[in-house]
Amino acid sequence: MRIGKRILQSDGVRRFLCWLISVYLRFVYGTSRWDHREAEYLTPLLDSGESFIIALWHNRVVMMPYAWRRKNRPITIFTSDHRDGKLVAYSMGWFGFDTVFGSTKRTDMKTIRMIVRSLQEGRLFGMTPDGPRGPRMRVKAGVVAMARMANVAIIPVAYSCKRRVVLNTWDRLILPMPFTKGVFLWGEPIRMPKGASSEEMEAARLLLEQRMVELTAQADREMGHEPIEPAAPDDFRRGSREKE
Repeated sequence: MRIGKRILQSDGVRRFLCWLISVYLRFVYGTSRWDHREAEYLTPLLDSGESFIIALWHNRVVMMPYAWRRKNRPITIFTSDHRDGKLVAYSMGWFGFDTVFGSTKRTDMKTIRMIVRSLQEGRLFGMTPDGPRGPRMRVKAGVVAMARMANVAIIPVAYSCKRRVVLNTWDRLILPMPFTKGVFLWGEPIRMPKGASSEEMEAARLLLEQRMVELTAQADREMGHEPIEPAAPDDFRRGSREKE
């Protein structure tokens, strides 16, 4: 285990591994049938020309390059500078996505201001609000705070597929298999009033979490799987205290 971690600390090894991941994902997507359902919620946002934040669970990040099919509206991925976050960043780089490193729990104000300014200028950001270390499928407050500051909507997205492996990681990462059938689902956007109070922000956080859980469960059930459950509320509260 220690040897493996030391190897992954090598930038060159990480980049080569991420290239292999990108090749595998292209193979999975190309050999499978995918149902993209974006017309109801995503398309109106795109047609309006406004910027927004895309929210997905950490365990659904693997196929997300293929959830986004609008090459004329590039996305920047907001991920942690943790080892897992760098693997995500380098892998997404092979699909043309830019990356900003930070955390939905604790990020320096310079990075937050840059993201808010970019959103106000029309750029789109993708975030995993339970990353980088969980608790699983529990929304941290950072994504809601950034949306409030930039006055933009948050739209949830999820995917699932029939043939897959669920890894024994903190997030129960979904690894799709080739020659499968899958679905990409976009959910109803969450908006907050300008100058939202702390109570309104907490309500938005809970609503986002609820919609993301329901959307992911719907995708899993459509593909014949029992939904992956979020971490227990006690785990979420304990994790929040430990990181403060």
